[in-house]
Amino acid sequence: MTDRTMLDAWLLIVGAGPAGCNAAAAAAGVKRDSLLIDPANLAGGNLPRITHLSNLPGFASGEAYAQALRSHLAGLDGLCSYVQAEVVQVAADEDCVRVSLGDGTVLAGAVLVAATGVRAARTAEIPWITSPADFPQLSDSTPDQLGQRVVALGGDRPLGTWLRTHPDAGQSLTVCHIPAEAYKVEEVQDDPRVRLVSVEGVHVSGRGPFTVAAVRSDGSREVLTADSVVTNAGTLPQPLPGLITGRDGFCPPDLQHPRILTAGDMSGRLAQRVSVASGAGARAALELYSRFGQQAV
Repeated sequence: MTDRTMLDAWLLIVGAGPAGCNAAAAAAGVKRDSLLIDPANLAGGNLPRITHLSNLPGFASGEAYAQALRSHLAGLDGLCSYVQAEVVQVAADEDCVRVSLGDGTVLAGAVLVAATGVRAARTAEIPWITSPADFPQLSDSTPDQLGQRVVALGGDRPLGTWLRTHPDAGQSLTVCHIPAEAYKVEEVQDDPRVRLVSVEGVHVSGRGPFTVAAVRSDGSREVLTADSVVTNAGTLPQPLPGLITGRDGFCPPDLQHPRILTAGDMSGRLAQRVSVASGAGARAALELYSRFGQQAV
């Protein structure tokens, strides 16, 4: 067993989104300290980008939830310290876990929760889209930045969030989505501003107006003209070097070293909800406590 003086904290947490913050809170609940490590200057991850939050009771926006998490962490009686740094490597052995930071510092803990989340997929990374340029993310766009005729490439969840955030937006949105996204676009199918087109692939040309040549899922073809094109085609995981990834690029918790658990968006496609990530972070910390809770700092 590692000598207690060698550990910087019982729990190391990489990623300060909802999963990471709730992991710290759960660890504090069983009197175990943690280091919450993230390159951002404030905890919260991508929460502030969620302008309309409808699946977490008590919070109307991601920023409101982020502020609540920061306030809670500040009141943990010194059991959680925030480290603003980039993690470049994680490793585990039979005694402890270690993370290497960008400046060369190495931190050690008894256990680790990895919760680095996901990032928005760029246009060029979507296999069913052929385009000479990357288009901005719908979630980063405001109505006054878009023309009247908008083609959204992909039917991911931010579409519904954008429509709820901008109820008075007058744009007409044609959403080209693949069949696998059909369940995601159900929530917006009754919005009169939206036209849904199930496609096998699209080719975008022009510089504004744009021409979007779509091959529909039934094999027919349609050519669309758009003043603006935006990307809304899902996310990609951000795995840490040292973690084990699955075939889809995500990092399932059951593939990791016993001292490491992944939580939140990066652990799998079905984990990409704020409420799910929050619970997963807390559960990961408590699961690690059940395994290694007697190893104290």
